[in-house]
Amino acid sequence: MKKKLTLEEIQESVGSIPEVNEVSGKTPLKFSKKDKDRKKRKHVKRYVILSVFGVILLGLGWFGFSIYNSMKNAFAGDGAPGLLSLLSTKQLKGESSGRVNILLLGIGDNGHAGEYLSDTIMVLSYDVASKQVAMISVPRDLYVNIGNDCGNAKINYADSCGENVKKDLGPIYAEQVVSRVLDIPIHYYARVNFTGFKDVVDAVGGVDINVTEDLYDYLYPNDDGLGNKPLYIKKGLQHMDGATALRYSRSRETTSDFDRARRQQQVLVAIKTKVMSTGTLLNPQKIISLANALGNNIKTDFDLSYVQRALDLFKKVDTTKIKNLVFDTSAKGLLVGDSDPYAGSILIPNAGLYNYKAMQAAAKNIFADGSVATEGANLTVLNGTSTAGLATTVADTLRTQDFNVISVASADSQTYAITKIVDGTNGVKPSTVSALEKMFNVKAVKGTTTSGTDIVITVGKDYKG
Repeated sequence: MKKKLTLEEIQESVGSIPEVNEVSGKTPLKFSKKDKDRKKRKHVKRYVILSVFGVILLGLGWFGFSIYNSMKNAFAGDGAPGLLSLLSTKQLKGESSGRVNILLLGIGDNGHAGEYLSDTIMVLSYDVASKQVAMISVPRDLYVNIGNDCGNAKINYADSCGENVKKDLGPIYAEQVVSRVLDIPIHYYARVNFTGFKDVVDAVGGVDINVTEDLYDYLYPNDDGLGNKPLYIKKGLQHMDGATALRYSRSRETTSDFDRARRQQQVLVAIKTKVMSTGTLLNPQKIISLANALGNNIKTDFDLSYVQRALDLFKKVDTTKIKNLVFDTSAKGLLVGDSDPYAGSILIPNAGLYNYKAMQAAAKNIFADGSVATEGANLTVLNGTSTAGLATTVADTLRTQDFNVISVASADSQTYAITKIVDGTNGVKPSTVSALEKMFNVKAVKGTTTSGTDIVITVGKDYKG
């Protein structure tokens, strides 16, 4: 049987017994110093957590506002609204029809001689089905009819002429003439100056460029436009800051405008790779610097509410599979040199002045797969109409799309109302036949062709180019 403890023994064991409050009849709780310290630490911890969370929210708010505030001057529209516009995922123009085309224009800085003459004219295309990107460079010396009372001139004058009419109208004029020349819709434009280009490259920490051959331009102009500042870049992988990347992209005196266009495409790919890298996307300072570079030096009709959608699309692009097209004076370049008493040295289509059909076909079909080149079928093109030079025009168009045209001639005296395709391959080159059927909108027929020729195309009056 357990011994009963006296009151004194209980008090001695557990401490003093709390007194009963005479008013309430309740026993007040009393905590030891250890309990009070524990409770105090819990409050402090909660306060710290809330404070850190608040700082994070304020930081994110400031970060988002900084980006929005920097970029809103460059982008069109008022957002959806404000910062929330950056989170929108609505489709870009052109997505529903399968292709988004963006015109990129490069101009000089404020006060630069010929400030609004476009040194760079490039169409960046995104193919929705294949998720591929293509870059199409149009030479600045291409002779065109700009329209809008600007008359006939080099295509790089379109932006300048528009600016002379009204501030910020230049890109609209450039959009219109490039769309007519290539016969594709232009959904957006972006015009950037020299400083913007340099600042974007510097904002992402520079770019890595694989220089394919030594570049030495002893005639490269000095920054102040007085005298020369020789440029030398060695062959091989080079890390370039903004100033060097700009000089690499602008150099042309010891090479050509066409080589310059290829270098510009190369630098743009490098910028895209760097912008989409985790080293940039997870670095708030780089993103803010990038936003400042864009906001201060770019003009675009790309609405802020499309930014998130564009990022979602372009981050999936495989930069090793970007398609490149530079219209030049090479065998497949579709252009020849000429001159004009007012414009000086110019470029025109080798099919004739203002005949852009071959260029248009090349631009429209740039996303065709490479199976045609792999099959390597030999084609003969015959002119079955009274239109002089039509077979040559068609052959030039086919060559830009990797078809191997080995001969061009006139058909027999008969006039063909409908284009005819004779397949002499016995079905061993189906991709080529299928591509031709799609291009000319006719069904090929099997038949016998002359020695060395796999397929004969007789162009009829139905051909629209």
